[in-house]
Amino acid sequence: MRDHELSSPVDLPGEPIEGSDPLGWTVITIGVAALVLLFANAGTLSAWVDEKPPTPFQQQVSEQANRWTALMDRAGVTTPRRTLHEAWKRAQAARFGEEAPAGTQ
Repeated sequence: MRDHELSSPVDLPGEPIEGSDPLGWTVITIGVAALVLLFANAGTLSAWVDEKPPTPFQQQVSEQANRWTALMDRAGVTTPRRTLHEAWKRAQAARFGEEAPAGTQ
């Protein structure tokens, strides 16, 4: 080990583990994360689409995103995200003592 190198606190193997495919692992990980977000965070997708400038294509995508959000809401998949979001908004709106309401001076 050279002076400018730091030692690892974890014993790492010197050679790559045979049979592993880092690109395949990365693709699977990103794919799973994208699917989880597509299902559990459907409301945010819908809100993002609605923020785009109105065009005929945007209107079609917005309708599809709203249908997808409604489907995920009915299935109950969005409940954990909605619960956390509501708790965050309540905490964000909390005022202490003589503090003015949000958005006022």
